Amino acid sequence: MIITYNKKKYPDMTSHDLMAWGGLIPLWVMEWNLRKAMGVDITLFEHLHTQYEARAGMGIKGREMGGTINDEGIYQYPEDPPMQPYMTWETDAGTVYFYPYSVMGIPLQGPSIATGQTHYVARMD
Repeated sequence: MIITYNKKKYPDMTSHDLMAWGGLIPLWVMEWNLRKAMGVDITLFEHLHTQYEARAGMGIKGREMGGTINDEGIYQYPEDPPMQPYMTWETDAGTVYFYPYSVMGIPLQGPSIATGQTHYVARMD
Protein backbone atom coordinates (compact mmCIF):
# COMPACT_ATOMS: atom_id res chain seq x y z
CA MET A 1 0.00 0.00 0.00
CA ILE A 2 1.11 3.51 -0.74
CA ILE A 3 -0.12 6.31 1.53
CA THR A 4 -0.10 9.90 0.24
CA TYR A 5 -0.80 12.93 2.41
CA ASN A 6 -2.19 16.04 0.70
CA LYS A 7 0.15 18.61 2.26
CA LYS A 8 -0.59 21.19 -0.47
CA LYS A 9 -4.25 21.45 0.49
CA TYR A 10 -3.72 20.85 4.23
CA PRO A 11 -0.33 22.50 4.94
CA ASP A 12 -0.87 23.03 8.66
CA MET A 13 -1.52 19.34 9.34
CA THR A 14 1.28 16.89 10.10
CA SER A 15 1.27 13.36 8.71
CA HIS A 16 0.34 12.15 12.20
CA ASP A 17 -2.59 14.58 12.33
CA LEU A 18 -3.86 13.42 8.95
CA MET A 19 -3.57 9.74 9.89
CA ALA A 20 -5.36 10.38 13.20
CA TRP A 21 -8.10 12.25 11.33
CA GLY A 22 -8.94 8.91 9.69
CA GLY A 23 -9.94 7.38 13.03
CA LEU A 24 -10.15 3.57 12.93
CA ILE A 25 -10.54 3.34 9.17
CA PRO A 26 -6.79 3.26 8.36
CA LEU A 27 -6.46 0.32 10.76
CA TRP A 28 -9.32 -1.49 9.01
CA VAL A 29 -7.72 -0.91 5.60
CA MET A 30 -4.42 -2.32 6.90
CA GLU A 31 -6.28 -5.27 8.44
CA TRP A 32 -7.99 -5.98 5.09
CA ASN A 33 -4.63 -5.82 3.33
CA LEU A 34 -3.14 -8.38 5.75
CA ARG A 35 -6.18 -10.66 5.47
CA LYS A 36 -5.96 -10.47 1.67
CA ALA A 37 -2.29 -11.43 1.82
CA MET A 38 -3.28 -14.47 3.94
CA GLY A 39 -5.80 -15.56 1.31
CA VAL A 40 -9.03 -14.34 2.90
CA ASP A 41 -11.48 -13.63 0.08
CA ILE A 42 -13.41 -10.47 1.01
CA THR A 43 -13.65 -7.14 -0.78
CA LEU A 44 -12.40 -3.98 0.86
CA PHE A 45 -15.95 -2.61 0.74
CA GLU A 46 -17.36 -5.67 2.57
CA HIS A 47 -14.57 -5.56 5.14
CA LEU A 48 -15.13 -1.86 5.90
CA HIS A 49 -18.90 -2.42 6.05
CA THR A 50 -18.48 -5.29 8.54
CA GLN A 51 -15.99 -3.41 10.75
CA TYR A 52 -18.11 -0.26 10.81
CA GLU A 53 -21.28 -2.23 11.54
CA ALA A 54 -19.59 -4.03 14.46
CA ARG A 55 -18.59 -0.74 16.08
CA ALA A 56 -21.25 1.77 15.04
CA GLY A 57 -24.25 -0.56 15.03
CA MET A 58 -24.93 0.15 11.37
CA GLY A 59 -23.03 -0.59 8.22
CA ILE A 60 -22.36 1.58 5.22
CA LYS A 61 -24.50 -0.35 2.74
CA GLY A 62 -27.49 1.68 1.69
CA ARG A 63 -25.96 4.89 3.04
CA GLU A 64 -24.22 6.13 -0.09
CA MET A 65 -23.97 9.91 -0.14
CA GLY A 66 -24.03 10.39 -3.88
CA GLY A 67 -21.89 12.92 -5.67
CA THR A 68 -18.86 12.07 -7.79
CA ILE A 69 -15.12 11.61 -7.39
CA ASN A 70 -13.13 12.79 -10.40
CA ASP A 71 -9.81 11.43 -11.71
CA GLU A 72 -7.87 13.74 -9.35
CA GLY A 73 -9.77 12.40 -6.34
CA ILE A 74 -11.82 15.55 -5.80
CA TYR A 75 -15.26 14.79 -4.38
CA GLN A 76 -18.13 16.92 -5.65
CA TYR A 77 -21.68 16.88 -4.39
CA PRO A 78 -24.22 19.16 -6.10
CA GLU A 79 -24.41 22.61 -4.50
CA ASP A 80 -21.48 21.90 -2.14
CA PRO A 81 -17.92 23.13 -2.63
CA PRO A 82 -15.51 20.46 -3.93
CA MET A 83 -13.54 18.53 -1.32
CA GLN A 84 -9.97 17.41 -1.82
CA PRO A 85 -8.81 14.28 -0.01
CA TYR A 86 -6.45 14.83 2.87
CA MET A 87 -5.06 11.32 2.46
CA THR A 88 -5.15 8.60 -0.21
CA TRP A 89 -4.20 4.96 0.06
CA GLU A 90 -3.33 2.92 -3.01
CA THR A 91 -4.49 -0.66 -2.38
CA ASP A 92 -5.02 -3.76 -4.50
CA ALA A 93 -8.71 -2.79 -4.58
CA GLY A 94 -7.98 0.72 -5.87
CA THR A 95 -7.53 4.14 -4.31
CA VAL A 96 -9.16 4.81 -0.93
CA TYR A 97 -9.93 8.51 -0.44
CA PHE A 98 -10.14 10.18 2.98
CA TYR A 99 -12.02 13.50 3.06
CA PRO A 100 -12.93 15.96 5.81
CA TYR A 101 -16.10 15.35 7.79
CA SER A 102 -15.40 11.59 7.88
CA VAL A 103 -16.35 11.20 4.22
CA MET A 104 -14.75 8.18 2.54
CA GLY A 105 -14.35 7.19 -1.09
CA ILE A 106 -14.20 3.37 -1.09
CA PRO A 107 -13.18 1.63 -4.32
CA LEU A 108 -15.69 -0.78 -5.81
CA GLN A 109 -14.91 -4.00 -7.69
CA GLY A 110 -16.01 -2.25 -10.87
CA PRO A 111 -18.17 0.71 -11.83
CA SER A 112 -21.54 0.83 -10.08
CA ILE A 113 -24.35 -0.37 -12.30
CA ALA A 114 -26.66 2.30 -10.88
CA THR A 115 -24.31 5.30 -10.97
CA GLY A 116 -21.31 4.36 -13.11
CA GLN A 117 -19.05 5.50 -10.27
CA THR A 118 -15.92 3.56 -9.33
CA HIS A 119 -16.14 4.57 -5.64
CA TYR A 120 -18.80 4.29 -2.98
CA VAL A 121 -18.97 7.53 -0.99
CA ALA A 122 -20.13 7.25 2.61
CA ARG A 123 -19.72 9.10 5.86
CA MET A 124 -18.00 6.92 8.46
CA ASP A 125 -17.84 8.80 11.74
